Amino acid sequence: MRVYNFEIAIASDVLDTEVIEDTVRVALHDGLPDETLVVVKAQGIKDYSEQGWKVARSRKFGVSVKEAGDGHKAKSSKVTVEAETVS
Repeated sequence: MRVYNFEIAIASDVLDTEVIEDTVRVALHDGLPDETLVVVKAQGIKDYSEQGWKVARSRKFGVSVKEAGDGHKAKSSKVTVEAETVS
């Protein structure tokens, strides 16, 4: 007998983890051969800061800042200085 482990990451502002567990369990039960044992349980919730989410989104979900369109756009400013002449 072999055991296969899969990791599923879902990003959302609000989500009912019990509903997701049931949905995944039913989908696996319907799609796998009879007498296959399946355990589905939520591992917890992680809250990200804005910067942390941008990093996790890129590394975990493969969505770059450019694709998401929420990157920092630096503005360059030109400072002009007028010289005074002293007589």
